[in-house]
Amino acid sequence: MDLRDELLKNYPFLKELENDVLEIILKRVLVSNYERGQNVFSNKVSCIGFSFILEGRLRIYKIGDDGKEVTLYRIGKGDSCFNTILCALTDSDEVSFADVEENAIIAILPMDLFKRYLINSNSFLKYMFRNLYNKFENVVEGFEKVTFSSIENRIIDYFNLKIANNNGAKIIYTTHEKIAADIGSSREVVSRSLKGLEKRGLLELGRGKIKIKNWIY
Repeated sequence: MDLRDELLKNYPFLKELENDVLEIILKRVLVSNYERGQNVFSNKVSCIGFSFILEGRLRIYKIGDDGKEVTLYRIGKGDSCFNTILCALTDSDEVSFADVEENAIIAILPMDLFKRYLINSNSFLKYMFRNLYNKFENVVEGFEKVTFSSIENRIIDYFNLKIANNNGAKIIYTTHEKIAADIGSSREVVSRSLKGLEKRGLLELGRGKIKIKNWIY
């Protein structure tokens, strides 16, 4: 993988930086590989720097006082975790977590260089506001589903999205707990709903996976 080509292709705002600044960034970013299921950062570690996602997909979430996970949004290639931007703008630690859903390659630019070279760049600010708007839409959409949709409808929407992202594959590798975190419910409620869908012949529950059978799209 050519780091320069990948960064410029997925983050076009870097093309507008001066060459010497771009060279500094290329020399100082730390590139790491993460496997599915691995935790990328937790608690205050999200403030170590700005993350460039070169491959894969991550789930960003919070954990409530009751230990319940709540999914905020997902990020993929060409995206970045907005929490790192908040850290730079506010100098405060944003407590959040990120798990890898698809094997990922991430380049992290240390926070001091991010503040020095990117935070005041007009091209980066345009990227940041567009990124913020997309994340805001995702959070609002999730809130609306939690508020107005039944658990069963939210589960159906969840599986439809999984099927679409898996090129139509109807075996979903997940757990009741992960589904609950994604749709904003509890594991117990999700388990009851899944068993109800199984009794109706719509799906088949397995250990760590769910097979979609006679599905309603």
